[in-house]
Amino acid sequence: MAIGTGVAGRAKVGLRRGPGDYGRLSGAILAAMTLGWGVARAAGMPASPAPPVGGIDIGAVHAEAHRSADAKALKKTDKKLTAKRIFHSAQSELLIGQHQLQAAGPVGGAAQALAQSPGVRVVSPGAVGAQRAAVSINGIEQGWGGLQGLTSNGLLAVTFDGVPMNNPASGLWSTPQIPELSLISGINVIYGPGNPDSRWYDSLGGTIGFIPVQPTKNAGANVGITLGSYGTQGFHFAVRTGLHNGYSAVLAAGATQSNDYIQSQEDGFANPSHDQAIFGKVVKLLANGSVGLGAYVADSHSYRPAFIPVAPIAGLTVNGFTSSGATIPGPLYSETTSGYYGGIPFSIWHKQAENATYLVYMPVTLRFSPVTALHDTLWYRHGNRLHNHYNDFNQGANNLFEYNNPHTATFGDKFVFDFSLPRNAIAAGGYYLYSVYDTRNAFYSPEVTSPSGIPFTYSYPSKYRSGYFYQNFAAAFVQDRIAIVRGLSVTPGVRIAYFGTTYANHATTDFPQANLIYDPETQPNSSTTFTKVEPSLDIRYQWTRNLALYAQSSTAYQNPEVGGGGGPYQALPSSVLVPTEGRYDTAGLHVLVRHSGIARRFHLNLDYYRLSITNQFINVTTSNGSTIEATGDSLYQGVNLSSTDNPVGGLHVFGNVGYERSHYVNYTTGGVAYAGLAVPYVPTETLTAGASYRYYGNGIVYNPKLWTTFTGSQNIFNNDTGAPSSQTLPAYNIWSASLGLTVPVGTSNGRADKMKIVLSVLNLLNKRFNEYAYVTSGGYLGGNSAGATLGYPGAPRTYYVSADFSF
Repeated sequence: MAIGTGVAGRAKVGLRRGPGDYGRLSGAILAAMTLGWGVARAAGMPASPAPPVGGIDIGAVHAEAHRSADAKALKKTDKKLTAKRIFHSAQSELLIGQHQLQAAGPVGGAAQALAQSPGVRVVSPGAVGAQRAAVSINGIEQGWGGLQGLTSNGLLAVTFDGVPMNNPASGLWSTPQIPELSLISGINVIYGPGNPDSRWYDSLGGTIGFIPVQPTKNAGANVGITLGSYGTQGFHFAVRTGLHNGYSAVLAAGATQSNDYIQSQEDGFANPSHDQAIFGKVVKLLANGSVGLGAYVADSHSYRPAFIPVAPIAGLTVNGFTSSGATIPGPLYSETTSGYYGGIPFSIWHKQAENATYLVYMPVTLRFSPVTALHDTLWYRHGNRLHNHYNDFNQGANNLFEYNNPHTATFGDKFVFDFSLPRNAIAAGGYYLYSVYDTRNAFYSPEVTSPSGIPFTYSYPSKYRSGYFYQNFAAAFVQDRIAIVRGLSVTPGVRIAYFGTTYANHATTDFPQANLIYDPETQPNSSTTFTKVEPSLDIRYQWTRNLALYAQSSTAYQNPEVGGGGGPYQALPSSVLVPTEGRYDTAGLHVLVRHSGIARRFHLNLDYYRLSITNQFINVTTSNGSTIEATGDSLYQGVNLSSTDNPVGGLHVFGNVGYERSHYVNYTTGGVAYAGLAVPYVPTETLTAGASYRYYGNGIVYNPKLWTTFTGSQNIFNNDTGAPSSQTLPAYNIWSASLGLTVPVGTSNGRADKMKIVLSVLNLLNKRFNEYAYVTSGGYLGGNSAGATLGYPGAPRTYYVSADFSF
């Protein structure tokens, strides 16, 4: 089992780092493809056979047995969950496999793929992976995109091949770090903190594990292209060397460019985006284990559209206001007047966001005896984020430009010892990481002067920050899965978590000409250390061969999260800080049936959960960079059901249903208490369901698919009061469909080559809906917009055609 996913049989991986030059990376992808293609072809050529002895080729027999053993050992380095592994676990978890990944569309990214899980809500102003998005699982948020009122943001861990991707300081992870789903073979989802061995520093609400394509036993390659609506163009390839002398490697890359569906009706600005990602991994099998080396680079650029008023506001046009506050003539800016998908002209407002990741990691597995094994992963990740924002909607404002370029660097190592005893499966280990995060940001406008008569520039900004966070996080754990009697097991566990943070304001160093009065980081340099004990217990009872019951209770803590120019350490004294605490309780059942009537590879998981979060810091950043700071406790309760099956022939069906209620136990801001109000942006119901069918005719394999996604009503946030609103966002339901054709086109080294062509139509019925909305305080658009509802419309009907050649 992969590190972080259970006790038996593991491996490790992960890594990354920040931005890169688009042209250079594209060139690297093409060069790597050319080299990898040649390697795969060469690796696929059969070696000259040894002469047989006595009519029996002893060497061939031994070689085949060795290759079979190596293939099994190689398979164990793949961290993807399986139906069998999920069935034997005592927690709520699932795998988003290829059928569900394909429902995200051929150019969908990480956020679109996660939408196929129960209890998941996704908000993004774009339909491609380069666009930033906010994702929530059971009401717990991750990611960002300028959205207001996200309560539990950063309480979900995200890993890539087992390596953590979140910024340890902010807790945040940006979805454009995984823009190309062609590089992903599956997604593991663990609900709640999970067992100690799978828990990271920010797994309080759950862990999302992206598993990239893996080295394989056989050599091969595939290359594909995609064309679609809004000028979408995509390209990807993967090359696998196959297993030779204990070595196996994979190289995969992809790139996509597209315009957004939100476009200005005035000047035609289409909010374009582009991304590229490349991944490589080599595994060397050892006599007593394996060692690997992996690397991943992703770079995404996108223009984020502005929020659109749901209804027109008197005097507010797409062209904004003069410096004296007068309306500049033009169409009223709203979904009903300037176009449902109409944006603001480029010369008035635009915001480009870049997210880049560089990751390198080395997983090692060593088996010292039949009962003892060590799994270790060493990694380094560097992440850069850049927001280049131009806002002349309210002319004369001193925040005409925003140049926000924070970055983080993290080095870490995680190790786990497994002891497989007759009635006990013990895991013990821990991790250590060191991280540096710089929050650097500057607002300025050369057209506006300060009271001292100096124009605001990047070096003399009207508002700025550059706080550095140096963090040492560590954890040690032990857990023991004890077999009580046949079919009944319990797993007690305990983890000791250490969070060390040092804050230093380097604004005077990074902005030596700036005036200190414009720095919102008002607190002195400080440090905090927190040590917490996290107990857990799960129970599993296998009632029948195909049915298992389970229950789990666990407690997890998370370091106070930082962000913006306000909040913990920066505008809030470190002396009042305490870690966020989460108590997660769940009970449910797993069903796994291999062959019984129409239940062929049938898997079902049903669970009830209750998550209580205390000592939350709720940080809302307004459009001018100011923050609303609040504290609170919240409670999330619900039921999730997920199921897949291949009932007959080539039919595959899947369905996920989530039902949830959440509210604030305590919420205080501005001296006003809002206890009892619903937590914003937690849908009451979520549903995804679909079916696909494969059949053969006239030499072609046909594969039609139909699927739907339903998101229930949800309360929205009121920026005007800084508190949750009783106003709700209506529920919406989206249907999509695709048709795939697989055509044989020849053979390579005895294997069948094939071309697969897929036509996809997302939002088949072209439904209009808002996937996000909030009540503005008036600072975002100015004028008399205070109290108005601003939103993001969901994507309209979009078409894609993709072709993939495999050999």
